[in-house]
Amino acid sequence: MTANGSLRSFRHRNFRIYYISTTLSNIGTWVQRIAQNWLVLELTNNALWLGVVVALQSAPSLFSFFGGTLADRISKPKLLVFTSFSGFLWAGALGLLVVTNHVLLWHVLVIALALGITSAVDGPVRHSFIPELVPEEDIPNSVALNSVNFNTARLIGPALSGFMIEAFDTGPSFLLNAISFLAVIAAVLMIDNKELHRKEPRAGARFSEAVKYIRARPDLMAMMLVIFFFATFGVNPELFSAIMATKEFGLQAGEFGLLGSVIALGSLTATLIATKQEHAPGISRIIKYAIFTGCAIIFSALMPTYLLYAMALPIYGFGMLTTAVASNTTIQLNTAPEIRGRVIGIYLAMWMGFAPGVAPLLGWMTEHFGARIAIAFSGSVTVLGVSIVAWIYRGRLHPPEDLSIESVVRP
Repeated sequence: MTANGSLRSFRHRNFRIYYISTTLSNIGTWVQRIAQNWLVLELTNNALWLGVVVALQSAPSLFSFFGGTLADRISKPKLLVFTSFSGFLWAGALGLLVVTNHVLLWHVLVIALALGITSAVDGPVRHSFIPELVPEEDIPNSVALNSVNFNTARLIGPALSGFMIEAFDTGPSFLLNAISFLAVIAAVLMIDNKELHRKEPRAGARFSEAVKYIRARPDLMAMMLVIFFFATFGVNPELFSAIMATKEFGLQAGEFGLLGSVIALGSLTATLIATKQEHAPGISRIIKYAIFTGCAIIFSALMPTYLLYAMALPIYGFGMLTTAVASNTTIQLNTAPEIRGRVIGIYLAMWMGFAPGVAPLLGWMTEHFGARIAIAFSGSVTVLGVSIVAWIYRGRLHPPEDLSIESVVRP
């Protein structure tokens, strides 16, 4: 485990502990995502309702800036304990409703919204906590390894969920996710606060300050807009697979779950490559990666059979996660530490907050025009939107030398 190796962040005890716990938690999350999609289709047999559930769970991400503000004001370990315990309660409640055969569609809707609210706080805190676990020179590696973590879970979770659904129905999948939240709580309690690389939380941290900071930097403005188009229209792998699996190919739970793991093969390859990077990739590369991903989405929509569709998905997964890792690393390294939580909150709102409006639209398009048209539409808007942003901000994509708030936001 050399100082410049792809696993160098594991030299740090706090990172190792946190990494193991979030791997377990992420596996649980993916198990629940697949089970929840399948449960909704079992209850309704309607892609529009699936889109509504996805929308409810994602909509609160529009308010991720609130979680980012809390991350800059309050101890991140304390916030992580709170959000993880909330996730434990909501996932456990849904699991018990399913196991006892009392679950109704409105239960799924309410709990999806509650988990979405929890994630709106949890997401910015988790992301901004990563740089505190390692010294600055290891931040690119830790961010990339965190993406390996996420995609290892994406590889294991859907396949495990498909197996569990076929063997035990959807209830145990939700209970497994509930238990996985406890791993994060245990890890946070084991972390040595003296070894954290952090600044003291700022009691007066204001959201408006982050807005001014981003507006004063064309490179960050461009990245936020690129991520808006990319994440809103291009990062819907579970929804794409769900509507293709059920509406186009007529598959069962096991085959549906396998598609998620196939996507993760490409994603994991991308993140393993990213662990070797030493610097932020920059906005220009992020733009190229996002356009590539949009083209991969269109390509997958053209596949005539389940086998060919599955073979096309790793290309989509590779592009999606290459873009994600590049943007995550860039936002972490090109933002002043004292405002990082709030900027990441806005960044995550771009990532997850606007997809809710698109999910019901894609469900409606699937019902009226077919799954292929809906997915090709998503890929086309991704390519067009990102290309327009690249043209508007051409020549202004480099960060300033001094990232401090005082230097960027001039009176």
